[in-house]
Amino acid sequence: MHQCDVVIIGAGPAGATTALTLRKTYPHLSLLMIEASNVHATRPGEILSDDARPILQQLTLMDFFKDQQHSPIASSDDDNNQPAPQAFADLAPRNGWHLDRGRFDSMLSGYAAACGTSFFRGSLHSVQFLADGRWQVTARSATAQQTTVARFVVDATGRHARFASEIGIPQLTYDSMIGIVRVIAFEEGTPVNDFKPMIEAFEHGWWYSALTWNKQLAIVAMTDADVEKRLQLTHIASWAEQMQQSPRTYARTQGMTMRGDLSIRAANTRCLHNTCGENWLAVGDAASSFDPLTSDGITRALQLGMQSAHAIGAHLSGKKTAIKTYQAEMQSEFESNLLRRTEIYRSESRWKNSAFWTRRQSQPILSGKTQVRKSNLSVPAGVVDDELTSKADLEIRKLQEAQTKEAI
Repeated sequence: MHQCDVVIIGAGPAGATTALTLRKTYPHLSLLMIEASNVHATRPGEILSDDARPILQQLTLMDFFKDQQHSPIASSDDDNNQPAPQAFADLAPRNGWHLDRGRFDSMLSGYAAACGTSFFRGSLHSVQFLADGRWQVTARSATAQQTTVARFVVDATGRHARFASEIGIPQLTYDSMIGIVRVIAFEEGTPVNDFKPMIEAFEHGWWYSALTWNKQLAIVAMTDADVEKRLQLTHIASWAEQMQQSPRTYARTQGMTMRGDLSIRAANTRCLHNTCGENWLAVGDAASSFDPLTSDGITRALQLGMQSAHAIGAHLSGKKTAIKTYQAEMQSEFESNLLRRTEIYRSESRWKNSAFWTRRQSQPILSGKTQVRKSNLSVPAGVVDDELTSKADLEIRKLQEAQTKEAI
């Protein structure tokens, strides 16, 4: 059985940055990073904004990043690349890079490993809270199993929040937004470098289109799951029909052969009921996921990775308020983001009877709780912080009361 100070489950941007920051700031701590997925999986149309530059510089990664030669966002300002309505004009990234996520994630996790973080390729199998306050974490691959006892666990497993779900922490959801993605190849000779990221509102949601790192065009219909079902937007013909009614997005496809299949991605606004507890915390999308219009997801993941590392280091150094401070900061960030979400969607006033838009133009309310994952764990008092749970419940009630008052 292995032992270490911190186990980080998930080696995406949030998890890898947590590991990197801990190695640089608290080099005496021993770390293990566990990752189940293939980081080379395709995630088309993703952007890293220039706001990430100082973070990469602080992590001494900027030179490595430049060596990867991700395509820069075009600097042209063609009117056809302006979103409609104008209220959405500043939401599409203007500076940064069209990101090859596989190579970017590999760079982060590889550098974390090079700095002294142990790495295990496998999926979380089981967790157990021990009497001395440590966690026993077992991960499995197709050919191996590793059990580790750690002083602290970081859940960086994205929207699934595998560790938090395993110990019984529910997720709170505020909508059912999904992205329906199609990647389209340009005809040979098409000048593609002038295509900047673009957002265009339509009756049932909004379109996002951007170049991929390998010079194709990713077009995404953002809508709610029930709206998609009603309009059958996962059928190529229905998706194309809606896109053709969105003039700026449709104009981008002229002269292109529509060959790509559709894929679906979750994009709903959600958070964990608790983002931390006894010797554990969640970071990045595992803790909370924002509407894509309100947050630069990858840059935020890098920022939160650094923030979580400092909280963990302080906690393990004896500052027992550090984790509660982290929880309060995560809660404040989420509440501010909900307000920004409402403000952004209220800027669109064309579709008074659209379910997608009206749901987001009033005060946010919970659309329901996800099913709590069944676990064989007997979680002792303190693993889920009762005080923090009470605060979360209070804030939820405040949001619901505000919604009721507005309706009256």
